[in-house]
Amino acid sequence: MLEAHEQLDVPSRSVDEIPFTVPFRKAIEIDGQAQFHPLKYIKGLAAAFVEKGGKIRTEARVVEHEAKEQYIQIACANATYRGKNLVWATHIPPGMNRFSALTAPYRSYALAAKLATSPAQMAQAADLYDLYHYFRYHQAEDGYYLIVGGFDHKTGHEDDTEKPFDDLVNYATENFTFTEIVSKWSSQFYVPVDGLPYIGKMPGEENIFVATGYNGNGMTWGTLAGSILADVILGKENELGDIVSPDRIEVTASAKEFVKENADAVFHLIRDQFTADNKSVLEELLPGEGKVINYNSQRVAAYKTEKGNLELVSAVCPHMGCIVNFNNSEKTWDCPCHGSRFKTCGELITGPSLTGLKEI
Repeated sequence: MLEAHEQLDVPSRSVDEIPFTVPFRKAIEIDGQAQFHPLKYIKGLAAAFVEKGGKIRTEARVVEHEAKEQYIQIACANATYRGKNLVWATHIPPGMNRFSALTAPYRSYALAAKLATSPAQMAQAADLYDLYHYFRYHQAEDGYYLIVGGFDHKTGHEDDTEKPFDDLVNYATENFTFTEIVSKWSSQFYVPVDGLPYIGKMPGEENIFVATGYNGNGMTWGTLAGSILADVILGKENELGDIVSPDRIEVTASAKEFVKENADAVFHLIRDQFTADNKSVLEELLPGEGKVINYNSQRVAAYKTEKGNLELVSAVCPHMGCIVNFNNSEKTWDCPCHGSRFKTCGELITGPSLTGLKEI
């Protein structure tokens, strides 16, 4: 890796010590890195956007779009908008398109632990294990924290989603000293088949643009995407834009990864249509538990609330027909094929699906 950094003129060097207590064999220090608060950064961007005349609409999920001769029409649940250009800066473009096959959804887990004293040096690091870990220090008004993350898995492919949290806590406890764990959370990201995101013009469509496949590096690629897309829309040259263009074709480099990531999506799609789980019955469900069952010849996502009420929705993901799995840690229904996620009542949390699970 150090040789690659040297070839790319990235100022780096081998070091014998790191500002973390984790054991290691070799380490590389990279100059010129910076830490910033993601939410403060986003709020600053939003404020600058509004100051320049931009308008932000919330609670306005896009349900349909159509290209007209002079504009793009975008339909939301309660309003319709028009614009010269449409940018899908939505994690992954909604609906059925090539990016459901060119990216794979993963979930990653993180925790924040309170430190008794300030670290000797503010720093961040990641190892190269599989499964990998990443960690950084964070300064807040009430003191210093350690943020530790990792234990990624494909969305909908972990039967017990409490296990990654348990593994993360064990890893943090074994390698770091802290007073208490104050928060735990997970997030979703999409892995592109050749390692680079897709940023630029949507192939086959006019005045529609996309930014997806950030591979867990959203703050970096999201910032670069703003610059790249501005140049692409204005017809300016952008060297990086050519490298991450969505219509790039690198079959030799990416074919193996493409097949690997999509094989189990196809497997789930086919298997879910022809097999059934006859062991689960509604009466066996415990409060806070969800299972996919067969009920009146339907695949049903059944969830029992903490009060004992049943929520029954179709287990068929509206995106492409895969059967959802229950996420017992976050109490959601997750699609193992393309990463759509739903509340237990069926309400859509995140695409690429455009609609929620059908209520039964």
